[in-house]
Amino acid sequence: MAVAVVMLGAKMAQIDAARAVELGVECIYISNHGGRQLDHVQGSIDMLPSIVEAIDGKAELIIDGGFTRGTDVVKAVALGARAVLIGKLQAWALGAGGLPALLRSLDILAWEIETALGLLGVTKLDELDPSFVAQGLPAMLPHEMSAFPHLPDGRIV
Repeated sequence: MAVAVVMLGAKMAQIDAARAVELGVECIYISNHGGRQLDHVQGSIDMLPSIVEAIDGKAELIIDGGFTRGTDVVKAVALGARAVLIGKLQAWALGAGGLPALLRSLDILAWEIETALGLLGVTKLDELDPSFVAQGLPAMLPHEMSAFPHLPDGRIV
């Protein structure tokens, strides 16, 4: 029986990812571990394209790092992630309203993913590729609550 080897790395450079695959790592877990311990840490999704390039399809990629919207998930999959972890979303939902809120948040997430796919003209996640993602200027500066743009002053007070 084979044992899957997964490597967790926050700031894995291309060379680290390529070397990990050479050593038999079957899955690379890209995370910035919450990303708030150091100022100006590169976001997980920003690291994704260079790691995808470095491993050249020889390992699966799992990513986390503040994904709270269906469009975030779609972007990560388009850029090469096999799975997108949503711990922050689950924690917020549970904290806000327990199991019912968690289930509702997952329904909303599924709806957002389905809507985004439709707007992109595809029906399945495996139809996505990096050509569906482009760099753009943010509509508002990112901060801890940037997924909630309709809050007064964009922040919880």
